Amino acid sequence: MPNLKTLLSSPPTSLTQAERKVVRTLLDDFPRAGLGPMARLAAMAGVSEPSVMRLVRKLGFSGYSDFQRGLVEEVDERLRSPRMQLDKQRYKHPLPENWDDYLAGTSSLVDETRQLMSAPDIQGLCKLLSSPQHHVWLHGGRYSFFLAGYLHAHLRLMRANCHLLPDSSHIADALADIAEQDIVVVFDYRRYQQQAQTLVRIAAAQGARIILFTDIYASPLRKNADLVISAPVQSTSPFDTLVPAMAQVEALVACLTHQSHDALDERLARIDRIRSEFHVHLIEDA
Repeated sequence: MPNLKTLLSSPPTSLTQAERKVVRTLLDDFPRAGLGPMARLAAMAGVSEPSVMRLVRKLGFSGYSDFQRGLVEEVDERLRSPRMQLDKQRYKHPLPENWDDYLAGTSSLVDETRQLMSAPDIQGLCKLLSSPQHHVWLHGGRYSFFLAGYLHAHLRLMRANCHLLPDSSHIADALADIAEQDIVVVFDYRRYQQQAQTLVRIAAAQGARIILFTDIYASPLRKNADLVISAPVQSTSPFDTLVPAMAQVEALVACLTHQSHDALDERLARIDRIRSEFHVHLIEDA
């Protein structure tokens, strides 16, 4: 049997939405999330205990206790590995004092981020954001607002009906227009913001589907999200890093571009013709 992390990332059979939430919770805090009671794991994922049980059986275990035994055996093996010991030593070192060390550490985090997304998550994310019949609304927090704005700038080129929700008192007016089956994309990382929590609660109550970009920790927004996209944020700086999250946004843009190449080409041609009328660019194509 492959190791559990690989098994969770590439399950042997199709999973329900609830089961995918359990997988995401396990991967986000591996292995700790699976070492506690089943009730706690279910609560963390925002699903029922039977959903957890169905998942572990689909993964080939007879029950939750059997799954935990496999997890403990794998953790024990990982703790004995030289690579794990090397990582422990690395984190005992003082904070790096030069530019190159920081960039190297950030590159490592991007590699870790690749392991946090499964193929069904990527397919579901692209399907939701490429569907033209529903409006897409984007929102970010104090530091992550630029991620929402960056994704919004690209989505506006690819499709109609994309809106950037303001980070101000005007957000209440905009929320009134969110309709059933609209897509709300929220970027929220520790320290989690009350405004994002209120926004998600209201949007979900109005029937919107929630895509949450967040860290690997226990964001209070997870329980209301239909799809969670996680990234590590810890860095050698006193401030968290959003570089892995930015990489996820650019990967998403690349996937959406590939998926809608022909239609996008026509749309971009129309946009360029209109822009030329306004002399938007300093240097225009000949």
